[in-house]
Amino acid sequence: MNREFLLNLVFLISINLIIKPFYVFGIDLKVQNVVGNYSLYFALLNFSYIFQIFSDLGIQQYNNRNIAQHDYLFDKYFSHILGLKGGLSLVFMFLSLGSALLLGYGWEELYLLTFLLFNQIFITFTFFFRSNISGLQHYRLDSLLSILDKLLMMVICVPLLWGPWVTSFQIEWFIYAQTLAFGLTALIAFGLTRSYLKGKLVLSWNRPLLSAILKQSIPFSLVVLLMNIYTRIDAVMIERLLQSSSTNESIEQGNIYAAAYRLLDAINMICFLFAGLLLPMFARMLKNKENIQALWKLSSSLMLTITVSFSVAVCFNAPEIMSLLYVNYTPSMSEVLILLMIGFNSIGIIHIVGTLLTANGNLMAMNIVFVVGIVINICANYFLILEYGAWGAAISTIITQSFVAIAELELARRTFLVAFKALFFVQILVFVLGVGAINWGLEALTMPWFLSFVLAGLLSVVWALITKIIDVGGILGIIKPKTI
Repeated sequence: MNREFLLNLVFLISINLIIKPFYVFGIDLKVQNVVGNYSLYFALLNFSYIFQIFSDLGIQQYNNRNIAQHDYLFDKYFSHILGLKGGLSLVFMFLSLGSALLLGYGWEELYLLTFLLFNQIFITFTFFFRSNISGLQHYRLDSLLSILDKLLMMVICVPLLWGPWVTSFQIEWFIYAQTLAFGLTALIAFGLTRSYLKGKLVLSWNRPLLSAILKQSIPFSLVVLLMNIYTRIDAVMIERLLQSSSTNESIEQGNIYAAAYRLLDAINMICFLFAGLLLPMFARMLKNKENIQALWKLSSSLMLTITVSFSVAVCFNAPEIMSLLYVNYTPSMSEVLILLMIGFNSIGIIHIVGTLLTANGNLMAMNIVFVVGIVINICANYFLILEYGAWGAAISTIITQSFVAIAELELARRTFLVAFKALFFVQILVFVLGVGAINWGLEALTMPWFLSFVLAGLLSVVWALITKIIDVGGILGIIKPKTI
């Protein structure tokens, strides 16, 4: 399983590095620079995530884990769940639009929000179809589907953003393009998933079966709902708390936070790729009572190397990065980015540990952690945003993510009886200090910042090998096919 994880991870990251960086820095960044109301879009987008779970109720995570452990249930469950998700999508629309009205959003905001909600529905359907594909162990097909929506967005948006229409480009066009791309992706994913059914697809409504599925999936839904709240509420609170008829503070601070958070979102895609690949693997190994220690160690060491190397390099080059990306750059953007990058290391831990705990079914304990995290996040945001704006929201993110990461590590230690040796923490400290020293040394040299950034990444990987954070011998042993 370790070899399967490593090979599929390399494939998954490779194709995503080909497509998604161009989308993030070519398409999405271009949109941020050419439209004036991106902060409103960013706030509405984050708002659409908060109730997204009601269109799924944890079915994707439950189905991924369940099909990975019992693939013979695919034909029985698929048609029933498909009809259920249609009904849940209507509930999601009602809850989201109703809450938006209560928060005082006007008709213009509600119009844009409606399309964003349709986008979320298409996304959740795609994730459901992909959960069946990965649960059936077709990892490479799932990997290809993970980039399809971005590839379609590039095809649609390149003529609009680099053609004669760029001067009149509106945020509405971007949202319409997303709706088309996400809808086509969901349709293609459905067709591929349908091909694995042995019989005809007939939508069914078996109440006892659906009740049983919901009873088991709802704990998964709480995990996603609570995570969405404490990770997405920041932008909404900036837009609502700082709104004033006499100033543009909510727009200004929203733009600053959105600019920095988009880079965090971009690199965070790698963490999501890890989690999506690991969940069915952990689930199958736990069901077969296999030892998960080797896969846990391998995935954690790779994640640690990525998060520390990238976050430290970004912190040292934040002004240069943000001034290159944004035409309306202000120093506050780089300050917020540095804070978010500090919290990125906790996010990496949460994705690995949280995926293992999810695969093992430790959902109640995780939900308790997330509830406490939400309370911490909302309280910290309320006081810090009012005082410091986007900078305060970033501080709140560090506090919340650090708490959740430490709490989940403790849950994993108790659940799997993992012994965290002092030598291991010393090893991590030496690695982090070494990465900092590498970046500090390169900054002192007179070379272009981009070259320094790339060299820092390469040297950090070498340092990870030297300090044994990455066990190259173990990886080669995994990759090398076993001979009989």
